[in-house]
Amino acid sequence: MNYQKLIVAGNITGDAKARRSKEGDVSFTTFSVAVNTTKGRATFFPVTAFGKTGEAAAQYLIKGHQVLVEGHIEVGENGQFNVIADRVVFGSVPTAHKSEAEGEIS
Repeated sequence: MNYQKLIVAGNITGDAKARRSKEGDVSFTTFSVAVNTTKGRATFFPVTAFGKTGEAAAQYLIKGHQVLVEGHIEVGENGQFNVIADRVVFGSVPTAHKSEAEGEIS
């Protein structure tokens, strides 16, 4: 049996960006999550979300928002990894964005 699940909780490093495939038939959203380590450094996780999860992420995720992402890792031909989001949960909103609601996307 093969199984993989990754949970990442951290802060969005830049506004989420909605995109379309080269053929234009698939929409998705990309963003990056920074997770602070115990040594005061950060690990950055590139994330891609598809479908309704991606649409909501593009609409609501702004730099600085806290977020929890559940998903799995895909490794590209170039050897770089990407987290494919199955579920995105909004965390606290930065003070400047408190008027936006907190919520969950899945």
